[in-house]
Amino acid sequence: MLTPHKLPDTKSAILNAAERLFAAHGFKATSLRAITGEAQANLGAVNYHFTAKDDLILAVLRRRMRPLNAERLALLDRFEAEAGGRPLKVEKILEALFRPPLELIARDRKAGRYFVRLIAQCLIEPGAFLQPLIQEEFAERNRRFHSAMRRALPHLSSEDVHWRLHFAHGVFLHALANSHVLELSSRGRCRVGNSDAVLHRIISFCASGCRARGEREGEKA
Repeated sequence: MLTPHKLPDTKSAILNAAERLFAAHGFKATSLRAITGEAQANLGAVNYHFTAKDDLILAVLRRRMRPLNAERLALLDRFEAEAGGRPLKVEKILEALFRPPLELIARDRKAGRYFVRLIAQCLIEPGAFLQPLIQEEFAERNRRFHSAMRRALPHLSSEDVHWRLHFAHGVFLHALANSHVLELSSRGRCRVGNSDAVLHRIISFCASGCRARGEREGEKA
């Protein structure tokens, strides 16, 4: 049998297998035995590298999300530097948020498809085990994008901005995770193929929603 000491790539093989199976079947429905079978490893290798299934799930998610969030923040930094201290346009903020995952999909359709499905699984199967991921991988990203959006839309409260960003994420994930529904319902006229065209449509739609008057303004009307 293969052991973590005899095969340096065992950890990567386990991560790759877990990503494929989690994306296809979900976290709960995927057993460690199925993962080790796919990876041609043994259960001892999983325990050696990841301790428990929850740790393996987090490792799979971090492997995609950590570099992706770094790209998002780097793009936001670039846009803010180009703005020279002026508030960014809502469209530029949303571009920094959505362009990196769309480019991931364009570069590697399989990896991009797995990423979208894994995020969807996090929404379908939320659990306390995801808290470390949220705190480590999303805290700084959320703070930076929230701050940029508040500067862009000073008429909105902090709560409104949180809601708008939450809704925008939902639109983005739905558009990608259910692209097959769009293609079927439009009889093939609408396809998620050209990443720039998709990005433009998503940003245009979400920017309009972000600019809508806030909850407090609605109460005054």
